Amino acid sequence: MSNYSWNLSVGALILAKPELNLMEYMTEPQHQVPILHDVDVAVAGGGAAGVAAAVAAARQGARTVLIEKFGSVGGCMSTGGWAAGAIDLAPLDPCKFPIGPDEDKNSAPSSHWVSTLTKDPVAAALREHVRGCGLAGEWMARLLDMIEALGPSPNFACQSNRAGYLCNQMLEEAGVVQMLQTTAAEPIIDGDNVVHGLYVETVSGRHAVKARVTIDATANAALANRAGAPLVPCNREPSLNISVGIGNVDDRRFADFVASRLEVPETFNQWIEEVLIADVDYVAGRLGAHINRIRPVADLVRQAWEEDGYQAIGWIGNVGRIALVFPWQTKAPRNGMWWERADIDGDVDTLDAAHMTLLERDTRKYVFDTVLFLRKYFPGFENAYLMYLSPYIGMRGGRAIEAEYIVTHQDLIDGRRHDDVIHQTYDLRTAKNFTDIPYRQLLPKRVEGLLVAGVAAHQKPPNLRGRENVLTMGQAAGIAAALCARQDVHPRDVDVKQVQRVLCDSGVVLGSAERVEQLLD
Repeated sequence: MSNYSWNLSVGALILAKPELNLMEYMTEPQHQVPILHDVDVAVAGGGAAGVAAAVAAARQGARTVLIEKFGSVGGCMSTGGWAAGAIDLAPLDPCKFPIGPDEDKNSAPSSHWVSTLTKDPVAAALREHVRGCGLAGEWMARLLDMIEALGPSPNFACQSNRAGYLCNQMLEEAGVVQMLQTTAAEPIIDGDNVVHGLYVETVSGRHAVKARVTIDATANAALANRAGAPLVPCNREPSLNISVGIGNVDDRRFADFVASRLEVPETFNQWIEEVLIADVDYVAGRLGAHINRIRPVADLVRQAWEEDGYQAIGWIGNVGRIALVFPWQTKAPRNGMWWERADIDGDVDTLDAAHMTLLERDTRKYVFDTVLFLRKYFPGFENAYLMYLSPYIGMRGGRAIEAEYIVTHQDLIDGRRHDDVIHQTYDLRTAKNFTDIPYRQLLPKRVEGLLVAGVAAHQKPPNLRGRENVLTMGQAAGIAAALCARQDVHPRDVDVKQVQRVLCDSGVVLGSAERVEQLLD
């Protein structure tokens, strides 16, 4: 019998060993670690930013290794099950595409909706244009090529698989060595705070990967944190969700059910306010929208509560609440499938193992309970089944570095310019000006030999997490890392104009032709 036991209580998950005080410490024995790779550039994290960084570095001739903890690359747009959606064209070419509204992706002139159900309507000319807009544009164009070659994706899971395959294809073409199912454990760092690679944990044991430059694309600045870089604490109200796919839905029967629904009496909506969500003193923004989506079926929600104990807005321990975007109106099932996400809100610490264990465990329980609810109470779902559930909870924003320069929301409102620009973007929800993302955004303070790319390289707000942004930021980090390795300089000392020239040669738009000429002069 094990000396360890799981103590499960509401809102708490504690790994306890009676004879060990958890506040005490143990010292790991020193041991020799074999060097598995000695390369120019090591990238930790195989999400969008990490893939772009590795591809960009390798295309510049750098010997590159990519380390990813899961068995496939691509992050939330592949493994996380959320590949489909709008591709924002505006950051790909600010000189050509106008800024459109965030809430109307299907019609916004700056966006293109990557369809999962029909042949993609994008014009060949547009596809060829974005193909030359850096790695982000290339990724988009090649995904559209894949949709045309293989046919439309019947669901998000199918498209996610294609997105992951495409990322893998680009890595292989560039000659990147991939280390999958490998955890980035610790940076290799000397007394001068210079990172020289990292230690990794693999199924074969612990190894070292030496690198002249290391890129942290872990989404929570894990390497930067362990290297001693100053960090911005995690947002305690992050955007968290898990992708859900339900199959074998009778679309017509469900549509008839929706059409037959009479207006739900106000007493039922009052019950939602007084009972269903009365036990919380807040209604977070996203969950508030979900609550409005369940009001047309408030009577069924109440019935399920009274008969089965089902909570459409459910608790996850005492950490937060979860709700699924119920199939109503524009979110109705199509082709026998319904694809959506369950959103989580609350005081969540994404760096707390107990919190994340609760979320991963109880979120799945909630999804299965919801499937049972739909089967019992929603006509058209009688024979439905859970078709897909993403393997982990995705999060938008976690721990971030204190970069040498941090783009602020005011910067986006003002459209601030920087001489070390590596990308231009805008805040989808508020600002209407294109703003420069400077190279300094990728540089952690007080640590050398390390670049940070992706969501860990910015604070929230502003919202710079879109795949177009993180792909281009990753590309810039990879180019800079390759140049540093070639010239034997630290990322802080690289000639940014050289980085900008390579970016421009790949089609990344850094401003008007006149401005680019001035920047590179």
